[in-house]
Amino acid sequence: MPFWEVVLDKDKEILGRYNQEYFSEQKIGEIVKKLYEQEIKQGNNLTIRLSKND
Repeated sequence: MPFWEVVLDKDKEILGRYNQEYFSEQKIGEIVKKLYEQEIKQGNNLTIRLSKND
């Protein structure tokens, strides 16, 4: 099952995984703005990527 992964760029830490069946790309963008606001304010870069097949 494919997932969206929210990844912290500096150390490639996965902050969250979201099922693509339930979350559109637009919805993931909204989630990132709300849930990971502090990381963004601290100057960290986040990436939203497709998960590798599990």
